[in-house]
Amino acid sequence: MESNAQFDVYAAFYNLLYKDKNYKAEADYIDALISRYARLPSTEVELLDLACGTGRHLQELSKKGYKHLSGSDISKAMIDVATETSASAGFDVQYYNHSFQNSNRIERKFDVVLSMFSAVNYITNFEDQSLTLRNIRNLLKPDGIFAFDYWNGNAVVESYSPVKVLRKKDGDAEIMRISETSIDLIKQDATVKFTCMFTKNEQRHDEFTEVHHLHYYYFSEMLNLLKSHQFEVVHMSPFMHIDKEVAPKEWNISIVAKRIS
Repeated sequence: MESNAQFDVYAAFYNLLYKDKNYKAEADYIDALISRYARLPSTEVELLDLACGTGRHLQELSKKGYKHLSGSDISKAMIDVATETSASAGFDVQYYNHSFQNSNRIERKFDVVLSMFSAVNYITNFEDQSLTLRNIRNLLKPDGIFAFDYWNGNAVVESYSPVKVLRKKDGDAEIMRISETSIDLIKQDATVKFTCMFTKNEQRHDEFTEVHHLHYYYFSEMLNLLKSHQFEVVHMSPFMHIDKEVAPKEWNISIVAKRIS
């Protein structure tokens, strides 16, 4: 079993932090991409969500009639939350505890590999990027598709926020997250320091700090990476806008890449 202590700490508060994230709308968007490019009924699609976190996209897809769903994440704590939540809601989802780099240990083939919430930005060097794309290609059936989104470097450099505060409350529980971001223009990297404070009944219960390292991609860089690993890009749009043309400074870019047999 793999694990990542950084994300394991984060897992306990992840769903509270993103309680207002519209997973249903995102699942509708994912479903539209799959319908257009996989061309299989949802009941037949075999799908793997890499870096699935607490499994929220998978759970929404299950509600939409998908029957063959799997998820994998580097964080065992995230997978534990996903497994418990799916089981209690009656969703039939198979979960694995593997990173992008070790996803070759999943001994199955899929029609669709999914990776949302800009998870690919956590792959910060060429060796890991190449290994990840080789693994994903091998996880796909012939003509299978890889659907994902990522941070566009043009937008990151111009529009990133050095300091942001996110506050979420649910009943008597509240979490506040302060994000401090710096970027390296040479390496195309972003370093995000999260300071999180969790309170319940107005009493502080937990406080922790995490540092996340991410790589932002430029358009030609991403397209060349995919092409050199035997993928054909069949769709590119701003995230959540399937028929909108990409503008140079859109922050989140969606791509559907088809495995070249």
